[in-house]
Amino acid sequence: MEKKIKRAGVIGAGVMGATIAAQLANVGIETVLLDIVLPKLTDDDKKKGLTEESKAFRNKLAQNGVGIALKSKPASFYLPENAKLITIGNLEDNLEWLSDVDLIIEVVIELIKIKKIVFEKIETVLTPGTIVTSNTSGISAAAMCEGRSEEFRKHFAITHFFNPPRYMKLLEIVPGPDTLPEVIELLGETCEKIVGKGVVYAKDTPNFVANRIGVYSMLYVMEAMRDLGLTVEATDKLTGPVIGHPKSASFRTADLVGLDTLIHVSDNVYDGAPDDEKRDMFKAPDFVKQMIEKNLLGEKTKQGFYKKSKDSEGKKVILSLDYKTLEYTPQEKVKFASLEAAKNASGSGEKLKTLYYADDPAGQFTFRTLTETLIYSANRIPEIVDDIVNIDNAMKWGFGWKLGPFETWDAVGAGKSVAKMKEGGYQIPAWVQEMLDSGKESFYKKEAGAFFYFDPASKDYKEVPVKPGIILLPSLKDREKTVAENTGASLIDIGDGVACLEFHTKMNAIGDDIISMVNQSADIVSRDFKGLVVANHGTNFSAGANLPLVLFTAQEEEWDDLEWVIKTFQDSLMRLKYLDKPIVTAPAGMALGGGCEICLASDRVRYAAETYMGLVEAGVGLVPAGGGTKELFLRNTDHLFEVQKGGLYPKQIEFMPFVARAFESIAMAKVATSGPEAVKFGYLKATDKMTVNRDYQIQDAKNTVLAMNLEGYTPPRTRNDIRVPGGNTFAMIKLGLWSMHEQNFITDHDVTVSTKIGYILCGGNVIENTVVSEQYLLDLEREAFLSLCGDPNTQARIQHMLTTGKPLRN
Repeated sequence: MEKKIKRAGVIGAGVMGATIAAQLANVGIETVLLDIVLPKLTDDDKKKGLTEESKAFRNKLAQNGVGIALKSKPASFYLPENAKLITIGNLEDNLEWLSDVDLIIEVVIELIKIKKIVFEKIETVLTPGTIVTSNTSGISAAAMCEGRSEEFRKHFAITHFFNPPRYMKLLEIVPGPDTLPEVIELLGETCEKIVGKGVVYAKDTPNFVANRIGVYSMLYVMEAMRDLGLTVEATDKLTGPVIGHPKSASFRTADLVGLDTLIHVSDNVYDGAPDDEKRDMFKAPDFVKQMIEKNLLGEKTKQGFYKKSKDSEGKKVILSLDYKTLEYTPQEKVKFASLEAAKNASGSGEKLKTLYYADDPAGQFTFRTLTETLIYSANRIPEIVDDIVNIDNAMKWGFGWKLGPFETWDAVGAGKSVAKMKEGGYQIPAWVQEMLDSGKESFYKKEAGAFFYFDPASKDYKEVPVKPGIILLPSLKDREKTVAENTGASLIDIGDGVACLEFHTKMNAIGDDIISMVNQSADIVSRDFKGLVVANHGTNFSAGANLPLVLFTAQEEEWDDLEWVIKTFQDSLMRLKYLDKPIVTAPAGMALGGGCEICLASDRVRYAAETYMGLVEAGVGLVPAGGGTKELFLRNTDHLFEVQKGGLYPKQIEFMPFVARAFESIAMAKVATSGPEAVKFGYLKATDKMTVNRDYQIQDAKNTVLAMNLEGYTPPRTRNDIRVPGGNTFAMIKLGLWSMHEQNFITDHDVTVSTKIGYILCGGNVIENTVVSEQYLLDLEREAFLSLCGDPNTQARIQHMLTTGKPLRN
């Protein structure tokens, strides 16, 4: 498609509007953010000397919106400087700016009367061909188009972002009655590939897809809780991670969303879907109405289903609401036999089955709530969408479920669960019963490496569409494209002469298996392939070293074994760095410790926008010893040298500021909160590139490998010319550590660990500008790592991290 969206306008600078503008800016789309002019000056405005003509007053709402986005946690911007791509203004003075944009997104209050006023204003400056969308969560597209011109209607649609827009993958696109197909195509292409969203194409029905099913599920959970006499905290235990839902479960989610917002959404279905067979479920329960009357709305009022408080000893506690009395009480311990069994079961499917078929109160609750959600979802086809794939994607991307409703149904067994539903008196949707009666036993199936879903319209399976540019490693494995594998990693042929090294341990932690496969992959790729991509579909690229193995080996004092593991890891990454074929790493999620070091050893990195990268070993009392300390030193100091006759000579610049940058990142275990921030921290290079939508990341990395070959790839040479700062810079680092320790900013053990880091970065106690090799620095890393492994404080830190998931301060 020739037309591209390069500039956008966002109308409405509340939390949602400002954070949508932030995400547009994150991906390089220049954005105009407009809101109304407030009716009058506040006393604070007058104290600042503002008048009603002052820009600071007239643009106040838009300025505040950007400020809120900059301060938001988690961060709305990949980098704070991305806010420079947002131009603020107001609808009275700057409306004409919208004539120069390609896309206008309306994000004002959820009242159709207000939205229509905004659209009327927009039409006075609208350039033909400009797309206008609404971020409504449930108002009809047809209703919003009423009274608008034909040009407006043809270029209008709904783009429903989920909050927070940077992190929530789902975007629902809903066309109006006259929307041109090419408008929907351009929106889909832009939102998916540039903005990074997972797009679900919904029909113009109340609350569209995710909120229609998600809110029904939440309201039924409330009913089942009351019927079975469960507490709020027990309900959350049964509707959280154990069934593949987020930790916020039901009621923490309600508190985050806001009870008033939740009921507004449910009212929208009640009013807009009179033929819904479960319409009465969308009436707010009496206790919820009472909560709203008492302003118990959740996070926004500091009290909802939960409330932060302090106990008699002054310790922070979180109280839960007794919905019968609307009083807050200490949370009770939740104990159900089936819940404990489910926690110990392996994988989401087994956990679900354990609860779904249990007879205790937890089992009864799970059976009722899941059954209602599954049947309700099935009855929404073809009302809200035409297929099960869009429903499953909407719930996974918008509500954070690991499995969508129909994937869940398969997990508990379609036939077996339907039999149990019938015993319980439930009416099975006709198309589901027809599917089972025809001998089809599941909603999805795999066949010859392809993935199929049951289509109610054709009453047969159809292949799940895979868009060009998306590489699915499991599908390639099913098609026997695995070249080599062990329990920790696989080497897969991804086509065009490129292989992919995939990790598949828990958290993709690096142990013997992965190290072995790195070496094996290097041999195979050097011989048989054009290059290598290192990537996987895990939530995290790699959480780093296998800490339980490190701790066990250290406690057993198997020092030779531990040194061998570290040396082998170092050698494997040096092997990747100097391989005669290009290596492109594609991290996403956490790339910590050893996972970061793999990226540092690669020729290029094709990073996901949501990449959280850092050398975090200091947090458990260790140092990066897979070449990470060495690489960060080189990245911060190599530019200080220039080629002259006879070799490399330093420019007249002090080492210390540049070594300090590397030291700070390692000693403070700094983790970048986005891919672009990892570039800023020096973990990634400016030549490394970002993929916003992770679905396309492996293909983008593969393309990078092919492009490097087309350009004529030349592998780097082993470094024997590294000039190190030496003893003087190391002395300055030690002086800084002494000062911080004297002021009680760091502990004794922090000084020990940081001194080791400084020693490596300075190349030891040598004369400034001493020339050393990479292997020399690797040896320093390894010696420091081993010595720290024998330190009881380090072992305590590792044990605490493994037990609690949090670093320990000695």
